[in-house]
Amino acid sequence: MANQVAYGFMNLAEVFGRRVTEVGVNVVTAAVEQSVAEHNRQIDALTGLFVEKTTNFKTRFRTATAARLQPLDEQGRALPIVTAGQYDVAFPLQMAGAALGNTFYAREKMTVGEVNELTGTILTADMRWMRDHILAALFNRAGWTYTDPEHGALSVVGLASGDTTTYHIINGADTAATDDHYLYQAAAIADGNNPFPTMYSELTEHPENSGEVIALVPSANLAAVQALTTFNPLRDTNIQPGSGTDVLVGSLGAQVPGRVIGYLDSKVWIVEWRSLPDNYLIAVCTGGPRPLAMRQEPESSLQGFVSVAERNDHPYYERQYQRIAGFGGWNRVGALIQRVGTGSWAVPTGYDVPMP
Repeated sequence: MANQVAYGFMNLAEVFGRRVTEVGVNVVTAAVEQSVAEHNRQIDALTGLFVEKTTNFKTRFRTATAARLQPLDEQGRALPIVTAGQYDVAFPLQMAGAALGNTFYAREKMTVGEVNELTGTILTADMRWMRDHILAALFNRAGWTYTDPEHGALSVVGLASGDTTTYHIINGADTAATDDHYLYQAAAIADGNNPFPTMYSELTEHPENSGEVIALVPSANLAAVQALTTFNPLRDTNIQPGSGTDVLVGSLGAQVPGRVIGYLDSKVWIVEWRSLPDNYLIAVCTGGPRPLAMRQEPESSLQGFVSVAERNDHPYYERQYQRIAGFGGWNRVGALIQRVGTGSWAVPTGYDVPMP
């Protein structure tokens, strides 16, 4: 973060070389607080593709119900329709933190620029924690048990995993069926082994999902995706294409945790997300209930990334920050993960649950 300016420090860039005591401790403290508030806003925007917030430890997701009109005669009366599609989900709560601290001597010597760098470091730490826990929740095919101090054992699940839970589809049978949104293919991505049409159909067949389909691709697999004959790159506004060249003129219109690269003829937007593990593609819809829910404490003071305490024990000074949150499957058919280049499914290294 050495070359980046945190949000609250933008108006202080010209005094980065001056001591905090010269500029004013209150001024710099306010800049830190503004940076944290903007960080929370941006985290909400970036995680909105995957996450809905809840304060429930356990709840019930109601799925669409397949129904047809009932035959009637002149004196007939239809029976009330009973909505029956549902499944139970539960969510953990985990706590993590970071701190800014120094001695009295170091604090007196500290510059505004150094506080900016430290602020950026702890905000990045929170962003990484959130990202890793969201990915671990998405990769959680087997499920796990969280022991809640108040509510006891809670079964935390991920996406649809071929278990006994059933889901409706828009076309076809009226009865719900099991589904598995953890796919794999032994072949690498190529025209003859293009995984994206299947990913599109697997998501859009469910009435819970709507909007555009986005596939997030790790950098290691990006070249293979761009080599597909159905790939249309995002237009570079600095370049005017020649005649006879297809030009992508649409726009995604959704905030994503990465860089929009282009669009496939299979109606899938391609986004490069460098944080993804190699050979794992994640597809999600822009509309409908999110695939995950993030459990928070009901008290607003315990929600988000917040400053919780200060330590003033000469010669040591600290400001403590913490995050309390937990992730679990919500709309279990709201996302899909495709592993490529291998004939089996496995959780990526470092994303086993529960993640610390």
